[in-house]
Amino acid sequence: MQEKSNKIHYAWWILVAAVAIQGGIIGIMVNCTGVIFSAIIEDLGFRSGDLSIYYTIRAFLQAAACGITTKLFLNKNPKVIMTALASLGLAGYVGMYFYTQLWQWYFSGVLVGICMSCVLVVIPVVLNNWFATKNGLVIGIAMAASGLAGAVFSPVLSSLIMSVGWRKTAVFNGVVSFLVIVIPTLLLLVKTPEEKGMKPYGWEEKAASAGDAQTAEKQTTKSYKMPGFMFALSAFALVVAGIMTQFGNQLPMLAQSVGYTISVGAMVTSFNMVGNVVGKLLIGIMADKIGVFPSVNINSVVIAVSTIMLIFSGTSPVMMYAGALLLGMVYSMGTTVPPLVFMEVYGPDEYKIHLSRFQSYNSVVMALASSGLPYIYDFTGSFTGALVLGFIFAVVSMVSFNVVKAKADKIKKAA
Repeated sequence: MQEKSNKIHYAWWILVAAVAIQGGIIGIMVNCTGVIFSAIIEDLGFRSGDLSIYYTIRAFLQAAACGITTKLFLNKNPKVIMTALASLGLAGYVGMYFYTQLWQWYFSGVLVGICMSCVLVVIPVVLNNWFATKNGLVIGIAMAASGLAGAVFSPVLSSLIMSVGWRKTAVFNGVVSFLVIVIPTLLLLVKTPEEKGMKPYGWEEKAASAGDAQTAEKQTTKSYKMPGFMFALSAFALVVAGIMTQFGNQLPMLAQSVGYTISVGAMVTSFNMVGNVVGKLLIGIMADKIGVFPSVNINSVVIAVSTIMLIFSGTSPVMMYAGALLLGMVYSMGTTVPPLVFMEVYGPDEYKIHLSRFQSYNSVVMALASSGLPYIYDFTGSFTGALVLGFIFAVVSMVSFNVVKAKADKIKKAA
């Protein structure tokens, strides 16, 4: 058994690395795209839906590469893999300095999609390897990093666009995200505590609460054999819950469509990213305290309320800021919630396989939603239709999660 000491457990340094990777890839490289793209649309005259095909391509490549890059990360040197992926993302943004035609942004979508392909699987897996307790909290913290980075960088990028233009801003965004990903990866990242001759954080606490280490280990590794339909049910609930994550990139356009300035649009994105941070942290904390499914139900109600507020946000920027803040809670549905749901349904032995499968399928759906939602605006002249769909998705997801919980509880009880 690992001896107690006052030394900081290395698991917390792993959390630092996870925060940096998530913040660099999803927070800076992905979540701030909308601020840059709104300036590109204004400058080059592209239609919102046409440029948003970039998001679709990016999501499709994320789906296609997810299994491969996750396997490489888990079986090869993770530092080499993450550096290579970050380099692709860097190239995708540096290239934008020279772009003048739509297809060139689509090529960047390929590069950035591959870059982001493994994050939603490897970060929860690595954290679950290192933490025997507080799993919901640490996954929530790591996933919240994307929202924090987005909240900080959105107004920075907006200011840069106004001072040096969107081309140099795109290069800056790529370079900063690359450094934020690679430096902590090279200095800190280790896949498992066994590689350092350690036990996970909280392992002794698990052992003590169970009475002995062997019993604790059995309890923490218990899995349930679920029928095949449970994956379909779980995946449907999660996909429906997360579709409105793709609306976040449209918030600057929503602000402009009702007469607000680009600065207001950037501030709306910042409020959305604050909600992103708070939502992921709250889901993680609530999952540890009251369980995953009750937490998700609360989150679904908040998301439904946010869509109503955004529908009427043209009357007041304050209403738009508040709606964007609450809508930020939806990001947890695509990041923090899936590993916790699959861990709850399948247990720690099997959840990795199902999580990787889900993220591949989910990326395909998000790819369609990423261009489908802005095209609603292009064809109707309003984002109201997309927001009404968002309200419906929130209600359907809440019902679906309750069905998943009832089925899983029944199967476990009968086992």
